[in-house]
Amino acid sequence: MRPSLLVVEDDPVTRTLLRGFLETEGYDVAIACDGDEALDRLGSHRYDAVLLDIVLPKRDGIAVMEHLSIHDPHALERVVVVTGLNIDEVRTLFPAVRNAMGKPVLRSRLLSVVNECVDEHFTPRRIPT
Repeated sequence: MRPSLLVVEDDPVTRTLLRGFLETEGYDVAIACDGDEALDRLGSHRYDAVLLDIVLPKRDGIAVMEHLSIHDPHALERVVVVTGLNIDEVRTLFPAVRNAMGKPVLRSRLLSVVNECVDEHFTPRRIPT
């Protein structure tokens, strides 16, 4: 089974670009367009990594990370923040978030960070025989 990722991004162009980069590399990619949708998806599925924008409608990325820090703190280790905001401030607020990158995203940097995150957390699901 392929690693699964959740991309949380409200901008349709950026969302399409990220999805294309990641699917080309062999990842299963789910999409959330706002923070509420992200929390719904995170509540029903365990993703191997989550790419999370900060500026989102309904509930922003900070609120998503606050929710995770209370309900599933280990999930923050699988979050890759992708934002136009100050990355150092994000890391100060959420030290458990290991990976953050600014926009515009460089494909090579994105894939390097996602591959590293997934390699650390991906556990192939075994099919019973």
